[in-house]
Amino acid sequence: MSSNDNTSVWHARLGHLHMNKLKVMVQKSLVKDLPNLKFFDNRGVCEGCQYGKAHRLPFDRSFSKSKAPLERIHSDVYGRIIIASYSSFHYMLVLVDDFTRFVWVYFVKNKSDVLEKFKEFKETMENLFEKRIRVLRTDNGGEYVFDDFMSFYRSQGIRR
Repeated sequence: MSSNDNTSVWHARLGHLHMNKLKVMVQKSLVKDLPNLKFFDNRGVCEGCQYGKAHRLPFDRSFSKSKAPLERIHSDVYGRIIIASYSSFHYMLVLVDDFTRFVWVYFVKNKSDVLEKFKEFKETMENLFEKRIRVLRTDNGGEYVFDDFMSFYRSQGIRR
């Protein structure tokens, strides 16, 4: 898309709105003072949308839904939360069971506390469900890939 193209200007002004949506807005006169823009099938993707990955396809659904509790656990750490809790917690460890969709949240003071909280979670849930955690899905953040956590995965037979 060239920068002097009126359609491109309106595409950018409207927050990089998809061209099909912009076309509908023009056809139905949904926006006051929106000019009658010209649309071409071979325009490509604008540079801003490319950098913003607005053109990217959805993630591949290469894995199936779990068939039992603890078969696959999804985990992420949120934080650093600027205003700490009364107990000085700055992070949240969030764990989601893929099968039950149950969500557990643990508050931790430092990212280095994530492994100990995960060990607590693992012991509690494996006793409750009488099953073992088989797979842990994470975003590969630093708290999940340091040596102690990796050794723990291997020793417990948890796949990543």
